[in-house]
Amino acid sequence: MKKITALVALALLAVAGTGYAVTCAYDNVPGATLLVPYFRVSGTIDAAGMVNGPGTDTAIALVNVSSPGVIAHVTVYNKYSKGVFDFNIPMTGKDVVTISMRSIINGSLSPNTHSASKRSTSGIDPCGLNLSGAAGSTYSSGGVVYYLYTPNIGWNATQFVRFSHPEAGTTGVDWQRAIGDYAQLGDALSGFRASVIGSLDESQDIHSFTSKTTPGILDADNPACGYGTATLPVAGSAVTLTGYIGIDVVNYCTNWFPDQQAEYYTNDAIATKGWAPTYTPNVLIGDIFYLDNKSDGTGNISGDPAIALEFDSRLEWIGGVAAPVKTFYGKNVYSLASATESVSGGAANPLVNSNFWFGGDGREPLGDHYGYRFMANNSFGGQTWITIFRTGLYKSIATPSSTGVNNLCEWMIGTTALGRGPVGYGLFDSNLALTMTTYDNDENSYSTPQPVPCPPGPSGQDCQQQSVNIATPYALLESARYDMLSQKGTNNYPPGTTVNVTNPRGYADGWVDVLFRASALNWTDLSLRPIYFYNQAWVGVQHSAPGAILSVGHSAPLLNNDFLCYPAVDFTTGGGNFVGTVVGN
Repeated sequence: MKKITALVALALLAVAGTGYAVTCAYDNVPGATLLVPYFRVSGTIDAAGMVNGPGTDTAIALVNVSSPGVIAHVTVYNKYSKGVFDFNIPMTGKDVVTISMRSIINGSLSPNTHSASKRSTSGIDPCGLNLSGAAGSTYSSGGVVYYLYTPNIGWNATQFVRFSHPEAGTTGVDWQRAIGDYAQLGDALSGFRASVIGSLDESQDIHSFTSKTTPGILDADNPACGYGTATLPVAGSAVTLTGYIGIDVVNYCTNWFPDQQAEYYTNDAIATKGWAPTYTPNVLIGDIFYLDNKSDGTGNISGDPAIALEFDSRLEWIGGVAAPVKTFYGKNVYSLASATESVSGGAANPLVNSNFWFGGDGREPLGDHYGYRFMANNSFGGQTWITIFRTGLYKSIATPSSTGVNNLCEWMIGTTALGRGPVGYGLFDSNLALTMTTYDNDENSYSTPQPVPCPPGPSGQDCQQQSVNIATPYALLESARYDMLSQKGTNNYPPGTTVNVTNPRGYADGWVDVLFRASALNWTDLSLRPIYFYNQAWVGVQHSAPGAILSVGHSAPLLNNDFLCYPAVDFTTGGGNFVGTVVGN
């Protein structure tokens, strides 16, 4: 640790928190939120509009390690960090649920067969809706059928709801749609699947950190971002769908989006404090499997733990926009003005017990500095892919002086004058440039950007005048997999030459040090703080070779040397934010 205050904060968190976890540190423990930083589904659209046939799938296994039942709220985001659809998974105590993302996209939003069975036999949805159809259980208004809401509230293994939905008994639409189970495959997304597929498509491995025109960066239509037409691809079309997933423990079933609706926080849907003296929302663990099923019987499988983000009551939105605490969903709370709680301790919702009131999300943030090994050995074909998840607040194209856009839809749509993906905005913002240093096994190194070494032949001033910087690298999407063997960028000597931006000297093996922001971090510049403050990332690594049926997959080690929750928390005076500057390396 570079800062004594950070060391003290970590030590106190270790004592005050759960016995096996250190909040705001890099540890693999149960969390209140699981992040699936990347998923991929590919195949062929069949006559029913489903994704089928050989291709890829992402399997996610969830475990509720606690005794009480819980509700896991799943939000599926596209590669521009815009929520596309969501659903709820009731999990009994000690339950395990396995999700196939291909099945989910095909409309099967009830992966927990036990809770689905309860619904089919009793007519009572685990989320609290009476679906039996008995006399008086529903009523119609304006052509919409409303269900009775009778939640079974408690802390037993088969009880999921912590308190009634705040809209219960009103004409609000959220509680009426937030059912926990669907009758059969396709019910949930019938009529909506075209929008889902259109919002997640046109994605593939990324081959450039520098060019927005590389395939997979820009999207011809994206209904979730508000443009294009939601039309199912014709039968026989090949599709590749990618994005990322957030899985939150919630207090009741909801279809509010964490990135778009302040009610997710102000109505205390996201589980925070108030979970009885012996219970905590830090109850989820999980793992991710990437399954590649090729038609010739080859392919591979790799996996990684889901990223567990712990809740801690000391990570409250104290001070609002003027003095926020860095948390995982902090950018959403920042950009959703009404989510910055006006009442100390949370929204004063009369239908919610004050024990549950909490401002913001309270989830620990991710880091922004990682290191990973790589292979680029053409002698046996060994190579490395990296999966990058990153998130932050971005400069607005519509209002260039402001920073408060919490997804890349605006950057991607652009304007007639700027075109899509304009340089200077979104992840092309100069403050978010990647600082990458590549080392070989003998400590030789190359940092991007810097002049490319003179090639054989020309020398002296002539060479130096023609040797220019390789274009500055950026991670141009919120979630993507990058093919590190075929990264391309342009160098002007010789004119038009393409080089591997991250490995221009062609090292066969080595490691990479990558910083997800400009290297000079200036916390005192308040105009830049929103960009730096909410900038977070994660890197996953996959190594493989031709013919391998298994890949080696793992998380890249975190190289941040400081407390990840900025500003640090000062416990010596009974809580609150540390007054001072904590600078990460």
